[in-house]
Amino acid sequence: MNFKSIALAVLLVFFIHVENVNAAGFALYEWGARGTAMGGTMIGRADDPSAVAYNPAGITQLEGTQTMVGFSVVAPEGKIDTPNETTRIKSNYWIPPHAFLTHQMTDKAWLGMGLYTRFGLGTEFGDDWEGRYNNIFTRVRSFSFNPNIAYQLTDCLSVAVGAEVMWFDMYRKSGIHPTLQATHPRNQMEVDGDSYGFGGNIGLHYNPNDRWSIGLTYKSRVKHTIKGDAKFKNYPVGWFDDTSAKGDITLPDSFGFGIMYSPYERLTLEANAIYTLWSTYKEFKVKFGDPQPGFLGADTISSDKKWKDVWRFQLGMEYDLNQLIDLRLGYVYDQIPDKDRYADYMTPTNDRHIINAGIGFNWEKASLDLSYSYLWFANRKVDNDVIGEAKFKDGRTHLTGVSFTYRF
Repeated sequence: MNFKSIALAVLLVFFIHVENVNAAGFALYEWGARGTAMGGTMIGRADDPSAVAYNPAGITQLEGTQTMVGFSVVAPEGKIDTPNETTRIKSNYWIPPHAFLTHQMTDKAWLGMGLYTRFGLGTEFGDDWEGRYNNIFTRVRSFSFNPNIAYQLTDCLSVAVGAEVMWFDMYRKSGIHPTLQATHPRNQMEVDGDSYGFGGNIGLHYNPNDRWSIGLTYKSRVKHTIKGDAKFKNYPVGWFDDTSAKGDITLPDSFGFGIMYSPYERLTLEANAIYTLWSTYKEFKVKFGDPQPGFLGADTISSDKKWKDVWRFQLGMEYDLNQLIDLRLGYVYDQIPDKDRYADYMTPTNDRHIINAGIGFNWEKASLDLSYSYLWFANRKVDNDVIGEAKFKDGRTHLTGVSFTYRF
């Protein structure tokens, strides 16, 4: 067995092992420790295997066959003030993985494949907390397989097109309010299901000279019909029955733009803007296989979301200290899509700021990249018909990442 076969086997074992790990946040961009350390500014440069996720047109810069594997560790924290108590979000660690493979097929054509996480969410509270009727535990997991073909049209211009197969899994646990004829104060409902959805992407990369490069990307929306089960706990006999459940969700499409500038040989600077059409997320609806007497005979429950389209702005720099070491910094401003009128405890956050730093170690055929990010958001007061009066505060997240790249 040659070295390429061994490397592929290691990749498969790695992803078989981690396919069920969780991820934090709803839209994720931790697709490589190098890119994360620079605030995700890889749309313009797109010059390592993680370009498959950031801008696949850039893989035409990669000679031969190259692979990258890695993961991030995400540790979110936060508190919520409600009228009668202050509740801390339960501490958890989420671990989104990534793996990429690129191969130069001809002088003009490249193949790139990616396995990575684009969407994830994890918020957990105690069973008896004051906001339990909206959310006790929500977990969203996704995993995408993304093959791409990139073609070099000229020495300066490349394009790429890709397909995406996304696995999406959702679990939600919440209390059932006594006003809905559930008489026990700890009535609970658990809904768990998954789905496969399909999408696509395109990319463009323009590199007129050694100082400038520009990237454009588009990722399509992905529609899911989630099918699974609904289970009920601590309810009076005859009020609820465990049954099947399903719901639809459309994950958003997005546009990305990046421009990189190198003022001199050892320093690169980049700025990115990403526009995500979260207005696809209009409501959260669950349809049960059987009508539920505890819900007045209804077979469907729903809540409005009506999220808005948002921007994410990214700045990053990389300094080539010497042949062995690269130093990196980044900053991100990330708008939230939920409006105050519909804010809830599934995503208790505000517009986010992220500072990033990292280091890369380079050898002839291999690279090791490490990153650290600190995310925080300002306190946010909401008062609406969904959750009443609340304050999201002390929100912060620590993120660490590691990626290993090998060039065959």
